[in-house]
Amino acid sequence: MRRLFPLILLVAMAGCSASPTPGPQTPANTGNETPTPDTSKTPPPDTTAKDEPKAEPKAKPDEAKPAGGDKAAYREEELTEPKFDLVITPLPAAPKGLAPAPKACDAFASRKPAAAPVCAERAQALEALDKALAEKNADKRDAALAGLESCGGLPPGLTRALRAELAPTACADVILEPVIAAPPKGIDGAVYTTMRGLATAARLSRAGDAPPKITAPYDKKKLVAFINGPVKDWVAEQATAIQALSNEGAGLRYYARGVAAIEAGMADLRLVEAVRAVPLSPELAKDAEARNIYYAELDQTLDPRKDRGRDAVLVGLRDLAAVGVLRDARIDRARGLLARLYGGRRIDALDGLVVPPLPKATPADVTERLATKLPTFYAGLLLPKDAATKTGVLRSLIERGVPLSYRAALKNEKLADDARRMYARARVELGRVYLRAVDFDQAASLYAGLPEGARTDEDAFFAALVAALRNGPEDAATMVRSAPVSMLGMGQIAGLDAITKAKGPFAGAAAFDAALIKQITAPIGADAAYFRDVATRFREAGSLLTDAAQRKTAEDRAKAAEATASAIH
Repeated sequence: MRRLFPLILLVAMAGCSASPTPGPQTPANTGNETPTPDTSKTPPPDTTAKDEPKAEPKAKPDEAKPAGGDKAAYREEELTEPKFDLVITPLPAAPKGLAPAPKACDAFASRKPAAAPVCAERAQALEALDKALAEKNADKRDAALAGLESCGGLPPGLTRALRAELAPTACADVILEPVIAAPPKGIDGAVYTTMRGLATAARLSRAGDAPPKITAPYDKKKLVAFINGPVKDWVAEQATAIQALSNEGAGLRYYARGVAAIEAGMADLRLVEAVRAVPLSPELAKDAEARNIYYAELDQTLDPRKDRGRDAVLVGLRDLAAVGVLRDARIDRARGLLARLYGGRRIDALDGLVVPPLPKATPADVTERLATKLPTFYAGLLLPKDAATKTGVLRSLIERGVPLSYRAALKNEKLADDARRMYARARVELGRVYLRAVDFDQAASLYAGLPEGARTDEDAFFAALVAALRNGPEDAATMVRSAPVSMLGMGQIAGLDAITKAKGPFAGAAAFDAALIKQITAPIGADAAYFRDVATRFREAGSLLTDAAQRKTAEDRAKAAEATASAIH
């Protein structure tokens, strides 16, 4: 079929040329067409997605015997903490066209610090920090943190970075710019680099926002002028700004790059959404076939920009996984975005697993309290590593994340059974968030290391669950970019089936999880019988589960699997 529309949205949206390129000649409109935005300026190619962490999980033999009894090779994580040189570089001027920081950010920049407590020693400083973070009012909390910036017991600059972390994302550059230009004496390279990452992320969070608007009626002449004027100029300006900021982020490392990369991806995708939201002419809006072709061609043109956004988000997630972050609004937004864009390769597929609830965190000292409050990167810098083996500390860390430094400290430690269980659970949670094979392997190794006589029904359930989740994708990037989960080796559910058959306390959870894993690892071309088996498994799970909401979920999934089976015929 001939192309109905002059798709003149050029490489500023696609991001596939390294130098300015003049736009092609636009053919005359053929009646009911709405042109797509033209851009005559092309930014350099995005390098954010290419500069990914190089360390990959390595498979090394582990002598622990898994629940099945045979020795197995467990992947091991690269746990070398990055080293940072301190290179002081003031923030460049904000790119042209970038939206200014919201007015609400002014309060953070001009905040009067609360009176500084006694905090010359580390113990005093941590107590003061715990008290400041306990403040529920955001303004009072920020003032209290501002009062801690001079604490001798805290690393120089860390409290300012933490203030930017806890403030609205768009405010970070306003808060940090003076300190980035003239940092306090003795600042660590990791803290300084994190400031740069937060500031760049703040600017990226304001890019690709507030596109030009057009008011009805949307006649063709008016739309053409709007698209070839305000929209074209805005797209070119925003694409160039996003590229410049993405390049800044690509030069960072570790947590700093992670937070910047996620915002870079979001900015690219906002640009895509803004172009896709340009209204249609009445003629095109009324013609279903023409409208469908228009959007198909438009989406094809926008795909390179969408892929840039996807790849940047994946870089960010990989960096945050290395840091050990479990709970963070950035992760929620990034995973939600990928789930919408790549529904067939659901990064959130394991969120639906039924698992025993964690025991409530009941922090008993300042280390445990801070472990529940501090973002993971800062917890890794501040909290004592000799607390890594304590069950209470490990439980508290699951509230936010398990820092790389703690995982390194735990690598060769002989853990008490309860601490081993808690750390194994933390690795299960990391695996669910990032779909990293290494986390499930490490959880399997930890459960396998429990003495035979000490294993509980819950231990047996988790050992079977992680056995079913092993041999999956290296991480989310592998799954989204390449092989579907069904083509990988996860899905060995015999252990879960055995627990279901035994009708013990975790039979319902085991039945549900086996059905879910079988569903998400369905081979390409699976027949109707496969999905009928999935439906049967969900119905059995529903008969065994005691929670009403879980029973309903099982029944809904059973119906969906039955519908899939019926559709195959």
